[in-house]
Amino acid sequence: MAPLTTSLEALDFAAIVRPGEMVCWGQACGEPVALTHRLMEQRAQIGGFSAFVGIGLGGAVDPAHADHVRFTSFCGTGTNRKLAAAGALDILPVHYSDLPKTLAGQVDVLLLQLAEHPHDGRLSLSCTSDYVEGLIKTARVVVAEINRQAPFTSALIDTDDIDVAIRTDRPVLTLGRGMPSAVDQAVAANVASLVEDGATLQLGLGALPDCIADMLVDRRELGLHSGLIGDGAMRLIQSGAITNAAKPVDRGLSVTGTLLGSKDLLDFAHLNQTIEVRPIAETHALSKLAALPRFTAINSALEVDLSGQANTEIAGGRYVGAIGGALDFLRGARASQGGVPIIALPSTAEVKGQMSSRIVAGLSGPVTIGRADASIVVTEYGVADLRGLSLAERVQKMVAIAHPDFRDTLGRTAPQPSQ
Repeated sequence: MAPLTTSLEALDFAAIVRPGEMVCWGQACGEPVALTHRLMEQRAQIGGFSAFVGIGLGGAVDPAHADHVRFTSFCGTGTNRKLAAAGALDILPVHYSDLPKTLAGQVDVLLLQLAEHPHDGRLSLSCTSDYVEGLIKTARVVVAEINRQAPFTSALIDTDDIDVAIRTDRPVLTLGRGMPSAVDQAVAANVASLVEDGATLQLGLGALPDCIADMLVDRRELGLHSGLIGDGAMRLIQSGAITNAAKPVDRGLSVTGTLLGSKDLLDFAHLNQTIEVRPIAETHALSKLAALPRFTAINSALEVDLSGQANTEIAGGRYVGAIGGALDFLRGARASQGGVPIIALPSTAEVKGQMSSRIVAGLSGPVTIGRADASIVVTEYGVADLRGLSLAERVQKMVAIAHPDFRDTLGRTAPQPSQ
């Protein structure tokens, strides 16, 4: 059954969203901007409702909209930081791999940005499949924005699953490239030393992962299986370093849940049959990751303590990160034959004009990654492989990769092994 097609001007969300319901939409480059802006324009007519949002790049996620909207997210990334700073963001503290089943019982109205195939009229989820694809069957109403400028990818959707549709022709949201610092480059060089030819990569978000990617252009037969693909991964594919030829599954294919980057990335992904955009059940499942030999998971943290515990969520008392998929991927790398689980971060951060160590005796935020899942920690000062080490041995390794100005203090304040 074909969806009801209407215009944006005629779209009445007060007739779609019931008071108290939860609305969800595709994150980052996948946000259906025309729909989300219309939704926020009509928020007062709807009455109080909830919105589950992912990584925010657009203007729909704004503290001013919290007068009628209760915002919840898995992360404090992008424009979500404004919400967190205003005390208008609630956090759903679950692993990324658990998002689909958690949201399936909560989301009532799903908003999607779709792309239409230029020749045969098929529709795809375009930039993002991750947790939204599984909600298509469980949401009470699915509203689609078919955007002429959205890239067409492998994540297909049946028109029968769409209740209401509008058509637009507008630029897709993009993420500009962050410029890596000299410290980022030093961290990236140390990480790159751990990546072998034939490894399958997972890369996180930000300037550091992109910098790491740029240092791997001399590798051969790399694979890619990640929660997101950014510009750094795109450049690795274009350089020939990523071929996916050595993967025993999905050979020849780069697998991702989300496209997150520049217009160049979106243009590159359009009709690209070597890129597969898939749901979380495919990108984050332990069984899938463990089946990839030499799976190399590269993630970051806000701080890591001397036992290997990591906080990836809160800095300065504010929620700026996420639980995300870091632990999913690190465990996948540990289960992979020859896998390499990596947490990479600069050794220091500037806090209120003063340099602060990110290698700490005790975390200032939650323990997102426990010490039983400790992996290889990398800073600009070296590599600390904590796997199989006792607590006392870990302290020595971690102090050695801390900034020299903090090593003596860290050594004196290190907790005793029995703690």
